This record gives sequence, C-alpha cells and structure tokens, in this order.
Amino acid sequence: MKRLCELYIRNAGWIGAGFCAVPSLVTFIIALLSIPFRGVYLLRMALCVVFGSAIAAYLNRYGVDTWLRKHRSAGGPATIADGALVGAAIGIGSALLPTLTVFIRTNHPETAKTFVIVTYLVVTLVGAVIGSVLASVARTYVDRSPAAEH
Repeated sequence: MKRLCELYIRNAGWIGAGFCAVPSLVTFIIALLSIPFRGVYLLRMALCVVFGSAIAAYLNRYGVDTWLRKHRSAGGPATIADGALVGAAIGIGSALLPTLTVFIRTNHPETAKTFVIVTYLVVTLVGAVIGSVLASVARTYVDRSPAAEH
C-alpha cells in the first residue's frame, strides 16, 4: 500500500489528467452512439481533453502537494477532512471547463444549465469522497518527516 501511495504522489499530475480525460472520452463515445453526430462534439471533446486535462493535472498535483505539506508540517498530520476538502476542490476545478463546453452551440440552453449545476454538485461530492479515502490511506502509509519530500 505504501508503494501505491508513493506511485500516486509521483504521478499525481497524470492521474489528475486521467480524472478529466477518461470521463470526457466516455461521454463523447456515448454521445456518438446515442445521438446524431454534430461537428461541435469534436470541438467540445478536444477542449475537454486538451485544456481540461491540463487544468486537472495541475489541480491534482497542487492538491496532493498541499495535503502533503500539511501532513509533514509541525501542525500535521493532515486530516481526512483536509483530504475531503482538497478532493472537492480538485473535483469541481477539474470539471469546470469540460462542463461549460455544453454551452457551445447548444440547442437546449436550459437543459445545459441544469446539466452544469448537477454535474458540479456530483463532482464536488465524488471529489470529496475520493479525497477522504485517499487521505485515510495516506495518513497511515505516507512518511511525515519533512526529509521525505522530493
């Protein structure tokens, strides 16, 4: 488990990009299979995968570093609640751009607004759950000494 924690810490940026890219690609594939194709779907997918993934990578790397800083500080260890808050922030930040792409050339702005609101609530909750689970594992397996920082 300690090696999994270290792997996550080392690859937090890539994992964050995956948190954005995978749902975006799955959504695009579902849209391709269930509704008539429109060229705007490619634009939306490209924005999500390129820019959304870059934002998510940065946020996940920053969030992990922030949690680790508190965990290894004199005021530490970081708590599960810290992990939940960091995870919620990463979740909503990672979903910000991809979710807003639904407004690009939409024929149903009211449905798009509802989709954005519901998505933000869901990703905030899911991010908090993921963050708290990761924090509970990391509290046990991640070294608290400041010398452990890379």
